[in-house]
Amino acid sequence: MSKRTIPLLLIAVVALGAMTGVAAAEGDLGVAVDDADEEPTVTVTENDTAVENASVNVSVVDPANESYAGTGEYETDANGTVDLPVPEEDVTVNVTASSENRTASTTADLEAPDGLELDVEDTDGEPVVTVTDDDTAVENASVNVTAADENATYVGAGDYETDENGTVTLDAAEEDVTVDVTAEYENDSVTETVDLETPEGLALDVSDADGEPVVTVTDDGEAAENASVNVTAADENATYVGAGDYETDENGTVTLDAAEEDVTVDVTAEYENDSVTETVDLVPEAEEQSFGQLMQDFIDRLQDREGGIGAAVSDFATENNPGNAPDHAGSPGGPDDAGNGSDAGNASDGPGNAPDHAGQGNGNGSEQGPPSDAGPDGDDGDDDSDDEDVESDEEDDDDDAGNGPGNGNGQGNGPQ
Repeated sequence: MSKRTIPLLLIAVVALGAMTGVAAAEGDLGVAVDDADEEPTVTVTENDTAVENASVNVSVVDPANESYAGTGEYETDANGTVDLPVPEEDVTVNVTASSENRTASTTADLEAPDGLELDVEDTDGEPVVTVTDDDTAVENASVNVTAADENATYVGAGDYETDENGTVTLDAAEEDVTVDVTAEYENDSVTETVDLETPEGLALDVSDADGEPVVTVTDDGEAAENASVNVTAADENATYVGAGDYETDENGTVTLDAAEEDVTVDVTAEYENDSVTETVDLVPEAEEQSFGQLMQDFIDRLQDREGGIGAAVSDFATENNPGNAPDHAGSPGGPDDAGNGSDAGNASDGPGNAPDHAGQGNGNGSEQGPPSDAGPDGDDGDDDSDDEDVESDEEDDDDDAGNGPGNGNGQGNGPQ
């Protein structure tokens, strides 16, 4: 053999070894666990081909805390599969497959199926009972509903059967009540206790009844858009400017006209085949009275008052007059003490009284005669015009020359 032939042989041996390794890699055994949350199935394959008669061993990973009735030895069927029992509780297992001195292992979490279950939704409306078995809707399951308290009543109590969706729709509660709901299917049963609430349903509210009334319509607490609203006077003989038909906006509201006079109205809302009516008293918007009207109303209330009303009216005017008039403003009798007799005898205080010295003398030296300086004896006696007047008087009547308008102590007397 030549030196050149030996290297060629070595290359051929290496190439053959490489092909064998590839075949071994492609021929590795595989194992998998499917449907771990229902009926677990172990599948053993080689090159994606099912391996029949492969040995399968199942053991619990944590035997101290978990148990599984499906532990043990199995052998795959013609499909390369092994069906394991459904776990009664969640468990983690080791699965090892062996075939022709080849092995493969995997770890799987097996979940206990949910079994028969029921759920109740819309407990504040029309309750819906849904029955499932292993998370699959159960048709024709029996459902019984009773009030949990024997003294309570529920309009939807009774026996039902689920439809193809596994559901039963119950009547809305007429009052808050607790019920027991029991579902039975294939010798299995489950019970739930549920609190049912009276639905709010369609409701309306009227605010600002003394201004521009606002009607708000809600359905189960939510604004009802496009609800129909009708407003009419409750008394057929009465009228209301805002009577008529309306439709709520996106906020579920309608704003009405302010009442022109006191009126009672019926407000009816209709929405999705439901209706509700409220009776509301509407009153006109309050108008601010003028000061004059306030004063007149106050005086009218004092007509039967004893002792006069002047002081009370004066006080009211002071407190309420926008012009802040003085204390006696608006008092028909003048100041507070008017008409009480305290100054009634004082002539000097009376309206239209003459000065203190006006009028006839009374012979007692008072100042009610002519001024003391009148006549020739007075301080002004040398006034020529006065002398001429005196002389004229003497010529006309000598007998009365000495008599002046007054007779008091010679004051105001003419010459003797």
